[in-house]
Amino acid sequence: MAHQPHHYLSYQDRVSEVAFAVLMVIIINGYVALSNLNTGFWYIVGVNLGACFGWGLIDGLVYAITSSLERNSARRQLAALQGIRDPTALKAQARQAVSGSVFDSLSPEGKDAVADAFVAHMPTASAAGSVRLFTREDVTGWLSIISIYLIVGFVLALPFLVLPDKILAWVTSNVIGVIWLFWFGTQLGACIGQHRLKLGAFMATIGLLFLAVSYYVWA
Repeated sequence: MAHQPHHYLSYQDRVSEVAFAVLMVIIINGYVALSNLNTGFWYIVGVNLGACFGWGLIDGLVYAITSSLERNSARRQLAALQGIRDPTALKAQARQAVSGSVFDSLSPEGKDAVADAFVAHMPTASAAGSVRLFTREDVTGWLSIISIYLIVGFVLALPFLVLPDKILAWVTSNVIGVIWLFWFGTQLGACIGQHRLKLGAFMATIGLLFLAVSYYVWA
């Protein structure tokens, strides 16, 4: 997924991490709760949270590394562009950078205007942030992802703490998870600008398929 490291996690990042965590917990619940009906309730909760912490740690590390690579790549590109002394060559590079970006829908004259502005302001441009492998924003995003996974794991583990029947707790936990996935689909549709209910239904269907496979394999 694409990350914006300058403000920890974007809204799209957060809801996506929630969806990934829900799908993972559905699989874990199926294995721990259904493979052995004598498994203790606290053991199920502990496995849920432990797995969520471990996966959040890995996913957060990937986020931090990706953010670092994007930031330092942009810094190197800026330094390379500032090293071009020929205005014509610099404009050609700027024109190339415009292609494939949000400015790609402009007319050729509009793209030339953007490239001219790019060339005019390039001498005063400076890369944001310090030259470090990981910044505070990277680490905070990493910790935020771990927190998201732990919160999802805890919420979906709650039925195992309050309901006496393990099968009922498994069903309740996964119903919450499927509803969560439906909400994620609607938010994905909101970002796209269309098909909110269709995408919600699609994500809920994915969750139900995970449930069916989990039940078939572990029950």
